[in-house]
Amino acid sequence: MYTLHTEAIKMQTFRFPRRARVRELAPLIGLRRPAGFLRASVFGAFVLVLAACADDPVVPAVTESIADIVQSNAQVTTLSSAIEAAGLAAALGGQGPFTVFAPRNEAFDDLGSEVVQALLDAGNLDLLTEILTFHVVSGVEARSASLSNGQTVTTLQGDALTIGVSGGTVTVNGATVVAADIEAANGVIHIVDGVLVPPVDVVDKAILTQETQTLVAAVAAGDLVTTLRSPGPFTVFAPVDAAFAALGSAKLDVLLDPVNLDLLQKILTYHVIPDDIRAAELTDGAIVTTVQGSDVVIDLSGPTPKVNGAQIIATDIEVENGVIHLIDGVLTENADLVDVALLSGFPTLVDLVATAGLESTLRSDNSGNGFTVFAPTEAAFAALTSVPSGQALVDVLTYHVVSGTVPSSALSDGQVVTTVQGSTFTVNIGASVTITDQSGNTVNVVATDVPAANGIVHVIDEVILPN
Repeated sequence: MYTLHTEAIKMQTFRFPRRARVRELAPLIGLRRPAGFLRASVFGAFVLVLAACADDPVVPAVTESIADIVQSNAQVTTLSSAIEAAGLAAALGGQGPFTVFAPRNEAFDDLGSEVVQALLDAGNLDLLTEILTFHVVSGVEARSASLSNGQTVTTLQGDALTIGVSGGTVTVNGATVVAADIEAANGVIHIVDGVLVPPVDVVDKAILTQETQTLVAAVAAGDLVTTLRSPGPFTVFAPVDAAFAALGSAKLDVLLDPVNLDLLQKILTYHVIPDDIRAAELTDGAIVTTVQGSDVVIDLSGPTPKVNGAQIIATDIEVENGVIHLIDGVLTENADLVDVALLSGFPTLVDLVATAGLESTLRSDNSGNGFTVFAPTEAAFAALTSVPSGQALVDVLTYHVVSGTVPSSALSDGQVVTTVQGSTFTVNIGASVTITDQSGNTVNVVATDVPAANGIVHVIDEVILPN
């Protein structure tokens, strides 16, 4: 009889190593025995159990929570910082049970330092919380031995993870489990080699993409976050950081200046199509209308697909509300003459055009003909002893405008050009290009063929004055 009870007690002890108590073991001994006999039997049974286990090491109970272990584990220090930033430490120190797939530091490194910094920013708390809770399964301690190939588990975030098991390797949504079954008092931790990302919208995907951090800043500055989080669907031709850098810091500063919000929105929405268009659906020569209202042109004739001449360098990045294609240029072909003057560093000219009431004219397409503007530099206006006003200002400005789009290739030596103001000037082509007004004053053309949606700009180094 003692042998039978001893085996039963041993089984009960190994099944509940941290919860076995005398009153739980009493039914196995026999509650109908006299009290003294019961006490003796229990004592004897424990003696036998201890004797049987004398050669086995005693495994101490785990008292640290998941939050405690993450905080102290050198492999997941970035995760620990993220949990603190999201205010989830208390939750992961709670009762549980939880199963946590914990990305190691290298997994966050793979996202890029700018992405990690963006995630830790207080403004992106919701996204950080979504990502972290996507790594947590609540209500279960899922050890590696209990996971099966193709199994799905619902996360605390609400979406499901898919488990893969092959040849002794366990994966979760494609990330490999590199350290399994780390026990905590309130669950179990598996360290994985990738950051798991739930379904996200256009804006969140841009935040999570190392190459589009400037675009993220521009979308925020352009007050377009809410728009691009809406259901869509959208196709976004997303310029990479190098594309914005190629614009130059001066143009980028103009775009991000709050004073130029309308211009920034105009440029950004020119990169968005109100539809979900995958790479396989793009056709050569296709003309597609953007959210801004102007068209872009698809070119598949070369080895790399293009949109308005910018190369499409990555395609079909799926998001909840559409798709993203990365491009290597910022599309500005919808910028009109006023926009181009502003982007090219001619704010005085832009201000004077507005003062003279000519802005709507220079934003128009001139009945499809466009305009050619000979634009004085900032230094040219600064050199004037005084700036005319009223009709005199209108006359000066329109003396710099020619009806029709006239590229430099269409100019010839000795050509007489009639301006919108009504007067003429003469083009001189030699070692350099100059123009001479009716008073005999000659100014230099220092840059040519700056394109605009409704014409072209040539830059001159002096203000020319009509008679």
